[in-house]
Amino acid sequence: MSAFLVVTNSKHEILLGRPKESDAWPESGGFPRMHSRQLEDSGQMILPATHLLMEESPDHAARRIAGRWAGYANSQPRFLMVQSHLRPPALKAQRKKPSRARGPNQKHWDICFVYTMRARGLPRKIKPWWSEMKFVPPSEIRQLNAGRGHRDVLEKAGFL
Repeated sequence: MSAFLVVTNSKHEILLGRPKESDAWPESGGFPRMHSRQLEDSGQMILPATHLLMEESPDHAARRIAGRWAGYANSQPRFLMVQSHLRPPALKAQRKKPSRARGPNQKHWDICFVYTMRARGLPRKIKPWWSEMKFVPPSEIRQLNAGRGHRDVLEKAGFL
């Protein structure tokens, strides 16, 4: 289960970030360090998002994303919707050995709590686990190299 934060500005542009390899990702409910390195190497842009921590509510996760991950302290994201997506297992192509936990046709089910908030501009200080953060017009997001499922979240939420 994950929480996604769609931050927009007055031009209705959407905040996306380019992850940088960092231990902050796995330590705070993100993804494995290896995956952050792959995202960085491939130049993918993602929404501020993270997995829910044990016993954490989606509302708390959204506030954590806004403050800790995106750099908007004391923000109050607004709940928008719940989405579910059926996907192939993550990083399937990079696995050297087949996983014993999953059969060859097993899929991964994502439950996404989507939140929104408005920002006047970029965060004052970009967090060290991002190499870049920028607002992108929705019309340009389809052409970007977006992270796994992030474009789907935006499409299903009506931003694209």
